[in-house]
Amino acid sequence: MAPKKRKQNPSGGAEPGREAEDGGAETPDLTEDAAVPAKASPVKKMREGDGGIGGTESLAEAVKQTRARTAPSVAEFKYNKKRVRLLSQESELKEGGLGILYWMSRDQRVQDNWALLYAQRLALKQKLPLHVCFCLVPKFLDATIRHFGFMLKGLKEVAEECQELDIPFHLLSGIAKDVLPSFVTKHSIGGVVTDFAPLRVPMQWVQDVRERLPPDVPFVQVDAHNIVPCWVASDKQEYAARTIRRKIHDRLAEFLTEFPPVIRHPFPSAFQSEATLEFVANFVEFPF
Repeated sequence: MAPKKRKQNPSGGAEPGREAEDGGAETPDLTEDAAVPAKASPVKKMREGDGGIGGTESLAEAVKQTRARTAPSVAEFKYNKKRVRLLSQESELKEGGLGILYWMSRDQRVQDNWALLYAQRLALKQKLPLHVCFCLVPKFLDATIRHFGFMLKGLKEVAEECQELDIPFHLLSGIAKDVLPSFVTKHSIGGVVTDFAPLRVPMQWVQDVRERLPPDVPFVQVDAHNIVPCWVASDKQEYAARTIRRKIHDRLAEFLTEFPPVIRHPFPSAFQSEATLEFVANFVEFPF
């Protein structure tokens, strides 16, 4: 038997008997935008210029205000020490140290960086200068000159923001194990903080630096990339998303927090950047 055809209203409306009880009004189509007025998101409102501020500027200002509401600085913020792991034998800051160094590697940004925040926390508590350095290697995997150019443009922004915050930024040329330990010794750095990368090459960099740093200088690592630190999420190599998803979800309430701001550092350094903000600026002008 052929299937029975559904009757259609010649006028194109609803079938007879399908009208709603309230005076025969048609049932609204929930797929139509007019039927369900969309509520504008805060981001959309900011992009539309609410308050007379442009989209990108408004979003950046909103994020900045959120940091300020979270805490005046990282010194007043309840920092979760589980984000940090000790790599060296020594855990106490070097006596007579003249500064705290953040060795920036994977997480190339100033704000919203748990590793830099921890370094500033140490520096503020010890009333020491804070330094940031980046080791520019001649070759990394199969990175091309364009990759390096993109990275250096970002580092230029990092250097400029550090300068605004009175935090010296040092661009060291060479492999970390060859240039970082000597920098630490030369400037009597009291402690070193670095970020975390799971790739073999960056992990080997960290291992090499750990072996060459002065034994009285503590060396710690902060997972500034993942919401839940890798070493907290799991103590073994996971083989499927289903085996780690629950472990991460169970920790979100503890680690999914707002960031405090990296503030203008109140303790000036006795030496200036080896950096070379000029070098970076000149380099990124090269037509990649």
